[in-house]
Amino acid sequence: MFHSVKMMKFSSICWLFLIVFASVMVPVFSVDDPVFNDDILGLIVFKAGLQDPKHKLSSWNEDDYTPCNWEGVKCDSSNNRVSSVVLDGFSLSGHIDRGLLRLQFLQTLSLSGNNFTGFINPDLPKLGSLQVVDFSDNNLKGSIPEGFFQQCGSLKTVNFAKNNLTGNIPVSLSTCNTLTNVNFSYNQIDGKLPSEVWFLRGLQSLDVSNNLLDGEIPEGIQNLYDMRELSLKKNRFSGRIPQDIGGCIVLKSLDLSGNLLSGGIPQSMQRLNSCNSLSLQGNSFTGNIPDWIGELKDLENLDLSANRFSGWIPKSLGNLDMLQRLNFSRNQLTGNLPDSMINCTKLLALDISHNQLNGYLPSWIFRNGNYHGLEVLDLSSNSFSGEIPSDIGGLSSLKIWNMSTNYFSGSVPVGIGELKSLFIVDLSDNKLNGSIPFELEGAISLSELRLQKNSIDGRIPDQIAKCSALTSL
Repeated sequence: MFHSVKMMKFSSICWLFLIVFASVMVPVFSVDDPVFNDDILGLIVFKAGLQDPKHKLSSWNEDDYTPCNWEGVKCDSSNNRVSSVVLDGFSLSGHIDRGLLRLQFLQTLSLSGNNFTGFINPDLPKLGSLQVVDFSDNNLKGSIPEGFFQQCGSLKTVNFAKNNLTGNIPVSLSTCNTLTNVNFSYNQIDGKLPSEVWFLRGLQSLDVSNNLLDGEIPEGIQNLYDMRELSLKKNRFSGRIPQDIGGCIVLKSLDLSGNLLSGGIPQSMQRLNSCNSLSLQGNSFTGNIPDWIGELKDLENLDLSANRFSGWIPKSLGNLDMLQRLNFSRNQLTGNLPDSMINCTKLLALDISHNQLNGYLPSWIFRNGNYHGLEVLDLSSNSFSGEIPSDIGGLSSLKIWNMSTNYFSGSVPVGIGELKSLFIVDLSDNKLNGSIPFELEGAISLSELRLQKNSIDGRIPDQIAKCSALTSL
C-alpha cells in the first residue's frame, strides 16, 4: 500500500515537470505515442494556465489516448489531429498560452465570450493551417501585434471585437491577402485607417466600429470588389465619403453612422444595387437626399437621421418595395411624404420626426391596411396639421405612435381602440379637442398615453380601467 502511494506521488511529480518543461520547450514527439502526443500535451499545457469555474474542461484528461472526444475539441478524421478548438462562453479566465502552438493542424481557434486577459500572441498565425481566430468578448489588452499578420499562412477570419485593445491598426494587415473577414470593433483602437487595407482584394467583411479612429476614410476602396459588409460607425472619421465607394458593387451593408463626416452622398453610391442596409446617421451630411436613392431596390434599412439634409423627400422612395425601416429624423426636410410611398407596404418602422414637414397627414398611411405590419410611426416635431384620420385602426401591428408637437386638430380618433398591440401613444402638444374616447379600452397593451398640451376636456372614461398595463396618463 505504501509503495503504491509513493509511486502515485512520483507519477504526479513527473507529469507536472513535463508540463512546465513543455511550456518553454517545443520538442517533437511521435503522433502515435499516446503519452507524448503533441495535441494532448499542448492542450493540457493550455488548460494548466486557466481557471475553469464551471468545470467545462473536466473531460480534458492527460491519460487519454486522443483529445478528439474532449469538450470543445474536434479532430480531422484523416489524421486524428486537432483541427478545431471552440470554447465560446465557457467562463474561462487566464492567458492564451503558448501551448496552443503545438497544435500544428489547428484550423479554428474560437475563445469568445470568456474572460481571457493578457496580450495577443503574434506567433499564432504561424500555425500554417489556422483559418479562424476568434478572441471576441474577452479582456485582452495592448495593441494588435504587427507580427500577427506578417506570417498569416491560411488565415481567413480574425475577430478581436469587444476587448480592451489599444494602439493603431497594424499596416501589416494588408499583407495577409487570404483574409476575408476582419472584426476589431468595440475596442479603444486609435489613429488612422491605413489605406493599405484596401489592398485586401478578398476582403468580404470589415468592422472597426466603436473605436477611436480618426482622419479621413482613404480613397481606394473600389479595390474591394468582393466587400459585402463595411462598418466604420462610432469613430471620429471626418471629411467626405470616398468618391470611389460605388466600386464595391456587391456591398450589402454600409454603416458610417456616428462620425464627423460631411458633404453630400457621392453619386457613385447609386451603383450599390445589392445594398440592403445603409446607415449614415449622426454625421453632418448636407444637400438633398438624391433621387437615385430609389434605384437601390434591395434596401431594407435606410437611416439618414441626425444630419443636415434639406429639401423634399424624393418620390423615388416609392420604388423601395423591400424597405422595412426608414429613418429621416432630425434633419431639415420640408414638404410632405410623397404619395409614391404607398408602395412601401413592408415598412415596420417610419421615423421622420424633428424636421420641417408640413401639410395634411396623407390618408394612404392608414388606408385599407397598406401598412398593416407597421410597428413604429413617429411624425413628431414637425408642422403637420388637419385631423388625424379616423381609420387609424388599419395599422393593426402598431406598437409606438408618436405625433406630438404638431398642429393636429379635431378629436382623438375612436379607431385607437382597434390597436391591440399599441404600447405607447404620444399626441401631446397639438390642438386636439373633445374627450378621450371610451373605445380606448380596446387598446389592451397600452402602457403610456400622453395627451398633455391639448384642449381635451371631459371625464376620463371608466372603460380605461380595462387597459391594465397603463402606467402613465
